[in-house]
Amino acid sequence: MKTACICAALIAALASPGRCQDAAPPPLSVPLWLKDLRRAEIVALGSFPFTMMLAALGMDTYRFISHNGDSRYTPLIKSPGAEPMTGDEFAATIAAAAAASLAISLADFIVVQYKRRAQAKQVENLPPGTPIIIRKPLPPLSGGGRE
Repeated sequence: MKTACICAALIAALASPGRCQDAAPPPLSVPLWLKDLRRAEIVALGSFPFTMMLAALGMDTYRFISHNGDSRYTPLIKSPGAEPMTGDEFAATIAAAAAASLAISLADFIVVQYKRRAQAKQVENLPPGTPIIIRKPLPPLSGGGRE
């Protein structure tokens, strides 16, 4: 009973209209290098599962070949008698996957920088007096609702 009363009071306190604001907070001005760093982080972490899968397949294939085709080391097939990876092999697999993810992130960074410079060069090469149109979303309506 106490828990239900506490939950109801908490919901009522958080749902009170005094906490709602009609005005949007001012937009944050984030430096471009920080946006690039965030994008690199997202690309690296997003590609890690795929690079881990490929690195594990590569390590399994390496183990199979280095043990002269022994069926206990067959890649992708984990039979009951299969030999698990050693700690060093697993660490090497993770290191290879991390290195590949960072390489993908670096390649993405280089491509983005190249495109950004090409776009800036294109704007610089426009004839004088050419209007540069920058599209932005419309600001929200001041009444709070759609009219």
